[in-house]
Amino acid sequence: MRKKQLALIMASLLPASASAMKFDNGFELQGQFKAMHVLSAEDNGYDPYEGTGYLAKLKVLTPDYDGLRVGAAGYLNGDLLGFTDFYSGHKLARGMFVNGDGDSEGQLGEVYARYEKDDFHAFGGRMLLSTPLTENSYSLMPNFYTAFGGGYKPVEQMELEVMHITEMSFGSRAMTDFGLIGEGTGTAGAAVKPDTIGQAEFHDIDLITLGPGAESTDGITAGSLRYDFGNKMKLEVWDYYAHDIANNFYADLSKVLPLGDKRKLKLSGQLLAQTDAGAALAGPLDFNLAGVKAAYVTPKWSGFAAFTNSSGDSAMLNAWGGDPAYTSSIFSRNEYRENVNAWKVGFKYKIMQGLAFVASHARYSESDTLGKVGGVGSGLTAQDDADETDLVLVYKPRKGLTFKTLYADRTSEYDGSNGKDLSQGHWRLVMNYAF
Repeated sequence: MRKKQLALIMASLLPASASAMKFDNGFELQGQFKAMHVLSAEDNGYDPYEGTGYLAKLKVLTPDYDGLRVGAAGYLNGDLLGFTDFYSGHKLARGMFVNGDGDSEGQLGEVYARYEKDDFHAFGGRMLLSTPLTENSYSLMPNFYTAFGGGYKPVEQMELEVMHITEMSFGSRAMTDFGLIGEGTGTAGAAVKPDTIGQAEFHDIDLITLGPGAESTDGITAGSLRYDFGNKMKLEVWDYYAHDIANNFYADLSKVLPLGDKRKLKLSGQLLAQTDAGAALAGPLDFNLAGVKAAYVTPKWSGFAAFTNSSGDSAMLNAWGGDPAYTSSIFSRNEYRENVNAWKVGFKYKIMQGLAFVASHARYSESDTLGKVGGVGSGLTAQDDADETDLVLVYKPRKGLTFKTLYADRTSEYDGSNGKDLSQGHWRLVMNYAF
């Protein structure tokens, strides 16, 4: 009955068609409604078993005033019409909500200005931030950042950019990043248990990274270079200096080889290196990751294979929501732990117009990183290789509207440590409408 009611409610909330709302005076209105429901899961206190959440978004963009545009967006996240049973005794899908009781909570996540003129651009304010170490898949409420910076193209094929990040706001999935995906290791996009400092609230970078009582720092200064070689080969290089905490270097090189008949082969390589910096407030850091990926793409289907290796004397302090590694899966990011070989293969098949099936399998060797499932309890040690299989069916009946059902079968590397059953058989339904 609950599933039928959920489907009817979703359908009743959708307008007849999707189209961006652009007004004659130049203003633009964007909107989004997203709903997510856990259909089933393993009832072992580890796999998220109970949860139905929603996200509503409304964004306004001003006209272009000689290159200057201002944007503002409000977000609302919570339990969808009381469908979640918070008293069932089952594991709550906490990553759907920005608080523990599912009460709807709003946030003015975006208030920013962006200026573009010829080969120069500048920006500042609170925003979504699309960079390798600040961009992540998210369930409902996303992570937001306070940042300002600018960029310049000295030649057509090159772009340089610098920015400074002073604050971050944890979204709903940050709890999953920390407790389930990260298993308390601080390697999956959140190094502090988000509900201890508050979600959907902007916090200084030192608090986001090190938690309550942290010494004050000067945020993160980042710079990037993007270079297009002109023969379908591109290079992207980033350096993030988290003052008194860590320096993070990231590079990605990709090459597309056209094969004819709309087929192509894409080859990619990545490097990620982290060392402690300044006062080393997070302790000694020595982490390196190297990865390669090959993808074969045709109009009907595509497939890929990827491999990453992490090395050094520590895991990665992955505190600011990033996830650039090729071998991440829906609930696993073990490649950011200490000394892990990881591989992943995937496949996508277009069944018909608007309907596609996606499958992937990833395996991660035992790491040298101790875990604390949920961020509490005694240290858990790796017992075996970890693995995850993800099966996803995506249906797009019209522009702006997407239905997705996903199943994840996962076993943690800590499964069996301290007698814990740390496996998943997770099935979820997602609907997203945007204009």
